[in-house]
Amino acid sequence: MTAIEHSSSKTWHTFLTTGWHDLRDGARRHQAWIFLAGHEVRRQYQRSILGPFWITLNLAIMIAAIGWFYSEIFGQEIDTYLPFLTVGFIVFGFMSNIVNEAANLFASEAVAIRQSLLPLSFYVYKLIFRQIIIFAHNFTIYIVVWLLFPIPASFNILLAIPGFCLMVISSFSAALIIGPIAARFRDIPPIIASLMQVFFFVTPIFWTIGNVPKRAVFVNINPFFHYLEIVRQPLLGHAPSNLNWIIASVLTAILSVTAFFFFSRYRSKITYWV
Repeated sequence: MTAIEHSSSKTWHTFLTTGWHDLRDGARRHQAWIFLAGHEVRRQYQRSILGPFWITLNLAIMIAAIGWFYSEIFGQEIDTYLPFLTVGFIVFGFMSNIVNEAANLFASEAVAIRQSLLPLSFYVYKLIFRQIIIFAHNFTIYIVVWLLFPIPASFNILLAIPGFCLMVISSFSAALIIGPIAARFRDIPPIIASLMQVFFFVTPIFWTIGNVPKRAVFVNINPFFHYLEIVRQPLLGHAPSNLNWIIASVLTAILSVTAFFFFSRYRSKITYWV
């Protein structure tokens, strides 16, 4: 091994070690980012009567309006279409919010990053948990819809738990990649916002694959579709397809490994980029 190769190997070892320590130390400060995540959600709606549930009310009104109108357009029964639409909006909204906020994550925390010694992953953990809180609030819409249009009880609903875990891990990994890139290149946030708008319409949230049989192949190469299905189908009483599980699992593994290497390599530069 030459001196250059030895130096390169040692450098990568240092990067990966410090990256792992950052992720570990960030996780150890869970009490802080759990508290701050909840505080940020409450602070956004200070002095309002409903508080954070304004987010839920806005989403509920949108779901009710679209559900009533589009069920007629697509010739769907409202008692099956509304639960389908509700879960689609809630789950995709969770993923979309994380991706969009990740693009501004480190830039919005620039002052704290410069003035504190907190691990950079701390801000990613806080982002994810804040969105989990919002997801929990929005999930009450599904409960109300379930009470109005009961879904047959099935053990399949338990499959939503591992599905949601895969979605959270992937979202965390995506934030570790998007955050540093967007901190370096400030054109990234609007690009990502535009892409997420496109994905909203090409992902079967308010329409089904049956509505576009000739475009089914394009739906299956959409990663958001598979993450959506491994959570939505169990909540509708069905089991996701094997293809959904395989693609979601493989993508999660690839994203996690890529995110670890990427974050470890560039985390030391984030402070200068913001």
